[in-house]
Amino acid sequence: MERDQYLLEALKNSFNSIVNLPSTISSEEVRFLSAQHIQNAFHPLEPQIKGSENLPNEKGTIFIYNHLQNHPYFTVAEHFQITLDSHFISSFILNKYYKNPGIRVVRHSLPEEINHKRYYDKFDYIRVFTKNFTPRELQKNVIKKVNQQFYPLASEALENNKGLVFSPEGASYLTESSPGFFNKGIFKLACAMELQPLIVPIVMANFDKRASEAPYKCQIMPPFRMHDLVGMNPDSKALNMAIQSINQNYSGWVQELAKEDKNFSHEITVLKKNIEQKQNMDDLMVFYGSSTIRLWKNLAKDFPDKNTLNLGFGGAFISSLNHYFEDLFGSITPRYMVLYLGGNDLTRNDNAQEIVSQILAFIERVHTKFPNAKIYNISIKPSMERAHELEKIKAINFQLQQVAEERPYLIQIDIYNRLIQQHRIREDYFLQDGLHLNYKGYEVLSTALTERL
Repeated sequence: MERDQYLLEALKNSFNSIVNLPSTISSEEVRFLSAQHIQNAFHPLEPQIKGSENLPNEKGTIFIYNHLQNHPYFTVAEHFQITLDSHFISSFILNKYYKNPGIRVVRHSLPEEINHKRYYDKFDYIRVFTKNFTPRELQKNVIKKVNQQFYPLASEALENNKGLVFSPEGASYLTESSPGFFNKGIFKLACAMELQPLIVPIVMANFDKRASEAPYKCQIMPPFRMHDLVGMNPDSKALNMAIQSINQNYSGWVQELAKEDKNFSHEITVLKKNIEQKQNMDDLMVFYGSSTIRLWKNLAKDFPDKNTLNLGFGGAFISSLNHYFEDLFGSITPRYMVLYLGGNDLTRNDNAQEIVSQILAFIERVHTKFPNAKIYNISIKPSMERAHELEKIKAINFQLQQVAEERPYLIQIDIYNRLIQQHRIREDYFLQDGLHLNYKGYEVLSTALTERL
């Protein structure tokens, strides 16, 4: 209940702060201020964001999402609620990773919706009429004329490198019945633009619930362009089929995200299947760890003379790797073990010595089970996402290097210093999320490991 009360008060404070801003404050400033308020409101609740590695570097991108109803508890003023999911996307994704909260598409207020109008007038978003929120006296030709303005306004925003946040449904649903039917508008816009923008699907779950009932989750899926689905000159039939396919994919994504827990059950099942399908078990070089391992897609190419097997799973803590160790390694005997662990544990506020102790305990467990295997432990990498933890990361890496020098079966692979130049993190080695390595970063990693093999 404390979590619910905290979030409600934070949302109320945000609403009051925005509506009471003087008219001299620009809409751009309002959007940034709102994004900061929402980040502060959600941060203590530890919302789950998956797939940040899928965020494109390209600006002027469309972010679509399945729109979830707000829980009635989170009413910030008379007959008004701040939509949790769309605000979350603007603040925790666009503002965090692109330094700009972007543009949203918001319905026009009904005459009696005073607080809705007071609030959204401050943002100067693109406004449209929606089916269930249109004044009865308004003529259809007026509605159509107003809504047609969406296309030039949205195109202008995208051409000016603004992110556009849009729900294709035009209505909101509970997680269990999400998404609703997708309308054509945003997809027609993307098809019509001379330079088609990327479309990034964002999957939302549990934002229709109280914070005490379920964790707030979102997952960023791989981006696409409409010509990937319908070619360069889509007719209405091809477009309808493409939208239906996106809609169906969303249904599966939402339900999978909603039921998924923190126990990595789905990923572990996939890894077990990969082990079963591995035909050559001789002289295995097994990579085990969190997303830095999981996203290393070119192992066979980077180590052509080695028999590689990737057993990484994203978001893994040291305890997670410990938990699934026997499950995954019961039927295989690696000759080489390449580990990456400890980075995610920085988010748990453990100190450097606690993380070092956990890493060494796990390494000893590996050595006890596979006494003839060489263990290569990759140092925790620096990243923009965890720039505030650099001193702790350096302390952890230094202590592990000292231990490795005393143990002949353990080799510490230093990538920290290869990703730093003149005391600054090399941003060109990272994806847009500032946490995961890009292809250049993996070239650095593979070189560092190759030199020590």
